[in-house]
Amino acid sequence: MKKTGVFYHDICGKEAYSSLAMGVADGFKGIEKAGLFSRPNITHYESRPATEEEIARIHTRKWIEEVKRTQWWRVSLYSIGGVLEATEKVLRGELDNALVIAGVGGHHAHRDSAWGGCYFSVTGLAIPHAREHFKARRFAIVDTDTHHADGVRDIFKDDDEVLHICFCHGYGWDEDPDSLTTNETKMCFSHGHNDASEIENVRREVPERVKKFKPDMLFWIMGMDTHQDSYGTQALTEKAYPAMAEIIKDTAEQSCGGKLIVKTCCNAPPHATSYALPGIVNILAEID
Repeated sequence: MKKTGVFYHDICGKEAYSSLAMGVADGFKGIEKAGLFSRPNITHYESRPATEEEIARIHTRKWIEEVKRTQWWRVSLYSIGGVLEATEKVLRGELDNALVIAGVGGHHAHRDSAWGGCYFSVTGLAIPHAREHFKARRFAIVDTDTHHADGVRDIFKDDDEVLHICFCHGYGWDEDPDSLTTNETKMCFSHGHNDASEIENVRREVPERVKKFKPDMLFWIMGMDTHQDSYGTQALTEKAYPAMAEIIKDTAEQSCGGKLIVKTCCNAPPHATSYALPGIVNILAEID
């Protein structure tokens, strides 16, 4: 069994960007109802709020002040803080891996702008945080959300110690050229048209690239807008997400000692998130 943390604060459910992140609270409740927190190796941690100083490692002060004036400031703080704390505990060895349930997206956030239900780079901020407080330098990010992670790509475009694998082809908009950078550490691949082809795409494109890169930690941005009842590719059932978790967890085991952070904003309906998230926690914690 693995020591798995689930990072979630009620604010992320109550104040979620609900037109997109529609199944946040239900995903967490699904884990509760499955009785997983009664397991000795699975622990719920209430996400802490990030500080402005932590956010300013990537984002401009002008943009931070702009987001403060929106209703999404507080939920963004707790979404980021959950990822930062999860990163700390995994790198300290207190946990083997973690699932972070956020109330907003993050991969469309640039240093001084954002769109699409994103305000700050929720996952990306963990990288300068880990570099400042730990010896970790190299990081892999796998993003299986429907759309191109233009913000993540822009922020890390010149950082060859960040491997960014994005599944997105055919589901993006006109982007700034910096958001479309492609090289040996920045790449995009197509989504599948059903569970089997999506899972096969992840199996084909992710493991060997991540293992060759040898990261200190692996992040999975698990967008669920690919679900058939969501607003993205509408190609997958809820069963696909635990199946992808198996591949990505195994990749982390072989490439970075199992150090894996899964971040989701549950951008699928409640029936999907309440099924998928307990299944993912089962995989992470090696239950059954």
